[in-house]
Amino acid sequence: MGPKVSAVIDFISVFKGQLQLREGHLDIGSSANEARPYDLLQGALVSCLHSTFLDILEKKRLTIAFAHYEVEGEKRDEIPTTLKTVKITVTLPKGQEEALTKSMELAKKYCSVFSTLSNVAEMTLVVCYK
Repeated sequence: MGPKVSAVIDFISVFKGQLQLREGHLDIGSSANEARPYDLLQGALVSCLHSTFLDILEKKRLTIAFAHYEVEGEKRDEIPTTLKTVKITVTLPKGQEEALTKSMELAKKYCSVFSTLSNVAEMTLVVCYK
């Protein structure tokens, strides 16, 4: 049996709540400075992808100074309005393009959130260098 995952979220009578984290909380809702459901999903996707990428870089004894991610998605019109497409654009530092591109491809393969979303959406990953 694999590791268990859990979350604690408290809501009031409207769509306003808090995701309880070990070191604080994240406000959920539809007002300014509050995370909406797809904000959380995109954040989970990029967080998983980047964490997996860093694990791969560590095994290869590579380091990077930064990584910048942008995520765009399109939802289906029919209910439930699941994601139809997701495009992730990651910008990485120049200098090790071949090794970093191969590492990001492995991260895409082993990231569990990427894999989960790929069951419902067409997933695209674009790697750029700056």
